[in-house]
Amino acid sequence: MYSQARQDDFVIHMMNGKIGEYLEIGASHPIDISNTFALEKLGWTGLSIDISDSCKQVWEEKRINPLVIADALTFEYPKKKRIDYLQVDVDPSEISFKALQQVLKSGTRFSIITYETDSYTNSNFVMPSRNLLQKEGYTLIYPDVLCGFGPFEDWYIDESVINAELFKTFIK
Repeated sequence: MYSQARQDDFVIHMMNGKIGEYLEIGASHPIDISNTFALEKLGWTGLSIDISDSCKQVWEEKRINPLVIADALTFEYPKKKRIDYLQVDVDPSEISFKALQQVLKSGTRFSIITYETDSYTNSNFVMPSRNLLQKEGYTLIYPDVLCGFGPFEDWYIDESVINAELFKTFIK
């Protein structure tokens, strides 16, 4: 698909074909290594946030769902009962962790979370993020997702809505 490490495939598989809603924090390019472009093409709705407007024109030409130019640490996140997919990828890893804390304060529950730890460059926020998400009731289903440069991401699910057994068929 389009994402860097099959995040889009993972979300589609774990949702078992259901079309949903996403919140993407740290959107970057609208297509290249996008975790949400394939979802949008399938009919998903969502909101993407990025601090830089460098891709805004391309975004407006290629994407349906909106891109908001905002600081992930001060953005007022939607307060909804549930959003199906949360993606957090803000650099550096300290900012990703603070953005994760901020979005979780909104009270919204997420069915699936892909959280970029960038542990290959800085492992200071890996355990705090894992502890936080597990304390919030999320199951770490795939730690230390690898890309060509090393472990960089963790994948979580909310087992009250996502069947963990589906993951076994994803990794085959």
